Amino acid sequence: MAYKVLIVDDEEIVCRGLAKFVKWQEYGFSVEGIAYSVDEALALMERTAMDVVFMDIRMPGKTGLDMLQIIQKSYPGVKSVILSGFSEFSYAREAIRYGAVDYLNKPVNLKEVEELLERLGKDFMEERRAQEVRNNRIEGLLLSAVKGYSRLEQEKYQLPILEWWHGLSMELLSRELSEEEILGKKKLLRAKIIAIVPDAYLLDCNVYELFAIIPCKNEAEADHFVDILEQTCQVGLEWSCGISKFKHGIGALREAYEESGKALRYHRASEKRGMIWYKNIETLFSQDLPETQEILRELVGVLANPEERGCAVSQLESALESICAQKMTVMQFQTVCIRCLIELNGLLQGMKGDGIDLHGQLNKMLEKILLCDNYRMTIDCMTGYAAMLVQKLNDTDEVQLGGGVIKEVQLFIRRHYNETITLNMLADQFYLHPNYLSRLFKEKTGKNFVEYMTEVRMEKVKEMLTDPEKKVSDISMMAGYENPRYFSKVFKQFTGMTPSEYREALNR
Repeated sequence: MAYKVLIVDDEEIVCRGLAKFVKWQEYGFSVEGIAYSVDEALALMERTAMDVVFMDIRMPGKTGLDMLQIIQKSYPGVKSVILSGFSEFSYAREAIRYGAVDYLNKPVNLKEVEELLERLGKDFMEERRAQEVRNNRIEGLLLSAVKGYSRLEQEKYQLPILEWWHGLSMELLSRELSEEEILGKKKLLRAKIIAIVPDAYLLDCNVYELFAIIPCKNEAEADHFVDILEQTCQVGLEWSCGISKFKHGIGALREAYEESGKALRYHRASEKRGMIWYKNIETLFSQDLPETQEILRELVGVLANPEERGCAVSQLESALESICAQKMTVMQFQTVCIRCLIELNGLLQGMKGDGIDLHGQLNKMLEKILLCDNYRMTIDCMTGYAAMLVQKLNDTDEVQLGGGVIKEVQLFIRRHYNETITLNMLADQFYLHPNYLSRLFKEKTGKNFVEYMTEVRMEKVKEMLTDPEKKVSDISMMAGYENPRYFSKVFKQFTGMTPSEYREALNR
């Protein structure tokens, strides 16, 4: 993508000459506009985002110095180059103080322009790399807070100031996509959301999921964003979406992620299309029972493990009886059960077999629960549902079932190889017992989890070593190794060479 250039000079011959005779494209630039006054130039900049402005310092009306001050205030990312005569050197010196990156004497020497373009291209590349590092760092910190791993110190880490915003969880509906297709669809979704809300932050939370932080001044603005998103992003066809309540400040990240996640799981379980707002289903989650999520996590883990699946019914019954002991009304208890069923179905969507109609079974069970008169009848309905799931999952092809889970684990590792990943963390992420996950991973891939993750990291490292601009110590950090010596040791065990030797071999 070429950097966009605007030429501003009241002399047409200067503008046309620069546009025509400089080899812009060879240096990665393209002249996107010509203006003969500052006002005309500013009007062009409102319509088209420019990267570089070449401007005469003396023009009728507003001068180049006037425009420099406006650019410095309103377009801080734009680089300005002054065109001046020898007699105007004092103006050029003042222009540098106002933020001009360089100045060229008139009549302009085309070779000097091209040398300047080469320098500017390198500057843009350096800035882009620095911004990527900063963005990755910010996204990593935000993701850590979203997942509940850490608390953020805004001033210490120079994090964005979030005023009013919503959290948006979006998940791909299809589980049959290749890694390239998943990455492509996520990239396209990111681009579309940023085009609608440029100051949004998007975090890669899961294999199939993105979490977006969407700044908005009020609910009406949020509604407008959702309307546009539903029209442009295949919501309901490719993506299922859940959106949190209105939030204020960076401290609400975890809460927003949990709310939008609940809305997303409700979406998956209910066959609804479009967006699901947490505020519209909040009553299902209003009962303050923190152990409910733990019950669901354990239940899904047991259902996923064929060796433990037979314990699912008794385990659920014991958990529900303990909830009954908390002296809630039958209606409150039934609300908790309905919430559990909706979340359970949402969590099972990724591992279900073709013979399990989760939507149909859920609707029947909700009707039964609402007709129950007491705790015991409600518990019997719930355990009956669990028994049905056990039978259906036992009838499902375990090779296909396990393979689907391990595919997701592999994709997760390849996307998050630069983070600290443990077997227990993966087990928690995919609702499986660590021992079962470890055995299943070895069966499906022929490698244990650590071997596979090391292989993924080393392949990424070899790619990064082809870039001579990247330092080995930086590559170590980018690959998830905080200790450079340990990183070099692992790399040598994997390739037979140190990182430096490998890079030298590439250049022979």
